[in-house]
Amino acid sequence: MRKTFIKSWIIAILCAVITACPLLQPTPAAAAGTMFTSVSSELNTTFALDADGRIWAWGSNISGQFGNGTTSGSNTPLLLKVLDNETPVTFKEIKNGFNHAIALDTSGRLWAAGDNVSGQLGLGAGTPPALSWTKLNVTDGSPPVVFQKIACTRSSTFALDSNGKLWIWGQRTFTADPAVPIRQTINDGGGTPVVFQTLEANDEFAFAIDDQQHLWTLFQPAYSPSQFTVMDGGTEAKFQAISAGSAYGTGPFLGLAIDTNGNIWSWGGNDQGQLGDGGISGSLWAPAKVAITDNGNPVTFVHVSGGLKHVLALDDTGNMWTWGLNSSGQFGDGTTVNAAPHKVPVADNGNPVQFASVWGGYGASYGLDASGRLWSWGTQDLLGDNTSGGGQQKTPKKIFIKPRPALTASVTHATYLEPVTLTAAVYGDFSFPAGNVTFKDGVQVLSSVPLNAGGNAQWSFIPQPGGHTFTALYEGDSLYLAGTTNAQNVTVDMPAAPFITVTPSTTAPIIGPVTFTVTAQTYGSSNALAGLKWLPGDNAAAAFASAGTDILSAGTFTVTANGSYTVYAKDLAGNEAVKKIPVTNIVTPPDNSTISPSAAVFDKYAGAAANTDVPTTLSLNGNTFTGIANNAVPLVLGTDYTVSGDTVTILKAYLNAQPIGTTILTFTFSGGADQMLSIAVSNWFPSSGSSSSSNDASTSETASPKYEIAVDPAGGVVITADSSSLVTETEPDGTVTQKLIVPADVLHQVQELLKDAGKPSILIKAGNVDPDIQVQLPGEALAELAGAYPQAAVGVELDGSSLELQASVLDLNGLARRLGVALADLNIVTSMKPVSSAIGTKLDQLGLVLGFRVLDHAVDFRVQASANGQTIELRDFGSKYMTRGIVYTPFQADGNVIAVYYDPYASTVSYIPTHLGARSDGKKEAVMQATHYSIYAAVEADKRTFSDMASHWAKEDVEQLASKLIVNGAAPERFAPDESITRAEFAALLVRSLGLSTEDDPSYQGFADVPAAAWYAPLVNAAVKAGLVNGVTDDRFEPGSRISREQMAVMLARALNLTPDGKNIGEHIETLAEFKDRDAISAWSQAAVSKTVQAGIINGMDGGIFAPADNATRAQAATMLKRFLQAVHFIE
Repeated sequence: MRKTFIKSWIIAILCAVITACPLLQPTPAAAAGTMFTSVSSELNTTFALDADGRIWAWGSNISGQFGNGTTSGSNTPLLLKVLDNETPVTFKEIKNGFNHAIALDTSGRLWAAGDNVSGQLGLGAGTPPALSWTKLNVTDGSPPVVFQKIACTRSSTFALDSNGKLWIWGQRTFTADPAVPIRQTINDGGGTPVVFQTLEANDEFAFAIDDQQHLWTLFQPAYSPSQFTVMDGGTEAKFQAISAGSAYGTGPFLGLAIDTNGNIWSWGGNDQGQLGDGGISGSLWAPAKVAITDNGNPVTFVHVSGGLKHVLALDDTGNMWTWGLNSSGQFGDGTTVNAAPHKVPVADNGNPVQFASVWGGYGASYGLDASGRLWSWGTQDLLGDNTSGGGQQKTPKKIFIKPRPALTASVTHATYLEPVTLTAAVYGDFSFPAGNVTFKDGVQVLSSVPLNAGGNAQWSFIPQPGGHTFTALYEGDSLYLAGTTNAQNVTVDMPAAPFITVTPSTTAPIIGPVTFTVTAQTYGSSNALAGLKWLPGDNAAAAFASAGTDILSAGTFTVTANGSYTVYAKDLAGNEAVKKIPVTNIVTPPDNSTISPSAAVFDKYAGAAANTDVPTTLSLNGNTFTGIANNAVPLVLGTDYTVSGDTVTILKAYLNAQPIGTTILTFTFSGGADQMLSIAVSNWFPSSGSSSSSNDASTSETASPKYEIAVDPAGGVVITADSSSLVTETEPDGTVTQKLIVPADVLHQVQELLKDAGKPSILIKAGNVDPDIQVQLPGEALAELAGAYPQAAVGVELDGSSLELQASVLDLNGLARRLGVALADLNIVTSMKPVSSAIGTKLDQLGLVLGFRVLDHAVDFRVQASANGQTIELRDFGSKYMTRGIVYTPFQADGNVIAVYYDPYASTVSYIPTHLGARSDGKKEAVMQATHYSIYAAVEADKRTFSDMASHWAKEDVEQLASKLIVNGAAPERFAPDESITRAEFAALLVRSLGLSTEDDPSYQGFADVPAAAWYAPLVNAAVKAGLVNGVTDDRFEPGSRISREQMAVMLARALNLTPDGKNIGEHIETLAEFKDRDAISAWSQAAVSKTVQAGIINGMDGGIFAPADNATRAQAATMLKRFLQAVHFIE
């Protein structure tokens, strides 16, 4: 009892380990080589022995003859584990009767299982059936008897010991105790004890061969040993092999033997032609030689086996022969017709197969090929082929082994977004199973994954909230059947909503804004904050679906008025939370007074239109006007200015006394901020015509040396200003800046000169001045210029940098409305400022990682709309490309110089379309095309190579783009050129190539399957905003989906339409006629395909086809990208 408990406990522990740790499953016993070595079949039960000495069984187990503790049968071979004191037992022979089985282990001991009603197990009288394999303790004195051979009839058992002596027990053995093995003493005709070499039994018959090679009958249908004297032409025949067939149902026995010359002898009944003599009647009670020839030549046999009235035999060349009963297709010749001895060819998918051994069963046949693979044919219930119902298998078929698939989950209870790993372990009793495992959630297929060399497969993913029942279907291979694992139930809960904490900069009364610091705690493994916004007012979460200011990166927001405010947080799991914030501590300051206009011009020339008093209108907003000062010197009322109602007039007499340049007058009030009136003072002398300057340009001078305005012979107008034109201003934060204020009358003169210019371009030159200067242009004059010349571009050139601004892209009236001023009070201010040392250090650090060095310094290019101390930063101009320039000094003559765009929020750099040129003074300049204003730098980049591109057709294209920081490798030294490219990857490449802005846009909603933290998120967002690509639905982008060649063509065509040169390339559908598969090109992509083919970006494939649905590779994408950049002149 204790032994059974320990055994069960160990088995339970092993099962638990295998279930919990499938990756530690034991190595299969026979990973290669021979599988099965022998078969035994009687009535409805079949056993087999494999090369490792393990027992297998299939068919009926009605009496527990499998020895596995049950009475349940199996329609596939089932491995039986036999233990002796917890040690696995190996066997060298297995035989079975109708409902019992005897096995001979490798040490010569006997084991029994199954029915014992007749004592056939040898366990003693009254012993019940044995449902588990039980070892017999057979002694002949002492020690235990060692046996060498066993056989079974229906309910009797026979064994030969190591001395060739016969032991019998069971039904009709007539011994003193039929329920235990008893040795028999058998003498030959001369009284000499007989020593047996082998024996076989079946049904109710048993035969043997002694050491003199004589045949014996041992049992027929009871124990009654007798020797045959078989004569062959006057000479006594000698025998090497025997077999006992069956006549179960009707008719006498079937005996078969092979003599030492390879002839088959048969005796017994012949109602089905089983004797092989060509007849179907009569019986033989002594062996008779069967004459079998092949094309007239006698056949030599090496193996014979009798089944239920049918015979299988193998000749010395490996051919299978059969005869007798064939009602169930047990011949394997494709028929159910009885026949005389004939050869039966066997094939496996058209390839010939020869058996090493064959066995006859009851309506079924079995064969083992050279590798020990089991084949069977005949009645389906008996074949072990996972079928039932009594059908007929008329040709030999390979038998597959049932695997043991098991499934475990990394967790059984998870929170949403926590990855769950499913591990399928498929264990086979021979080699490790191969093939695929399909993971399923209920009926939904998740993924198909190949098994690794150890028979394991894993799938990791993020299941949706709710209950899940996971299974894994093993699809089978050349040895193992398909099978489904156990179910694994996993519950996925939604994590708790984010917890928002808001901390104000102060709770004390304050005149001015209050800044709130916002944090949001998320819950659940792998969860994170996806969105953080704020809105004025008392809002529910739904209000933030299309509104709110994004503060996910900043984590702060500032309010300037008392009231209710709402903060909103959303996590990656989709949970939302809001927190309401009352603000009551902001003390309202007096309203600011305003003046309009806040800028004016005055010309000292008496004949000029601007030689007049300068009026401005006050809006006091509850304050009192107190006076005017010029650089802290008060103006005198009545002498320098007058006041009439709300109008203050600066008198011409005062302005005539001011120096040429900009005069800033400060208006003071009893409350609120001071207001500034900027008056550009000039002294213009009219020109009498073209000057005689060396460049033959028309010029007009303001009071020299302020401005020189000239028509450039190459086209356009050039405004040259010297350092005396600069005004020093102090910003509210104390920053001192140099500003070049271009008066409205200068732009008016330029507008007149443009009539005679070759192109509508204006260049403002301010050489030999501080590199950090601002250039201010009057908004109203710019609007007039844009109206007269919509394509007019205003350029600014400093010593170290330059920029271009097209006036018509500025919504000047809209900007004025946003700032609450008239257009006359609006100014546009440009600046090109070297970056701070902190940003410079960051760029140097990025250069060490990415392989580039910054030349000279990076420049922060900015454009602002300004009025009354308020500013609006203008950063993104949609799809309008304008030039920027940076003067640089290269490190080496042949260096790989490009320009890059630096995103300070993401701390990343990316390529910006660049041409390298030189100014008239010989200085090198990197001229960029960009749709935005940001931080740019000229850099010298390392040339990139990849180990897997050495002999690839796309090597030059890939390495050129990699050296320009446009494409990246799959790993530092590997590009993976032939891997397919995804939607997100190609969108990222296009955005980098076009130099589009990737700065965060708070109004952009994005896609649910593009996490904000993903490397490609800002690039995908930029591509969608630019119209390069769409989502597959409103909220799904499918970033990991592979992109086809025609999908790529559509994206490239859209990119062409964004560029100045690309939009002029036509769409000629007739170009598609050159492709043999033109009808396979989708209607929605034909125009785009024709445009990209016309541009020389995409070519056909080998064989004259376009292959629109083929997935594009990374190498193809790089080559198309290079051709695109060349077509639009965005690359050297």
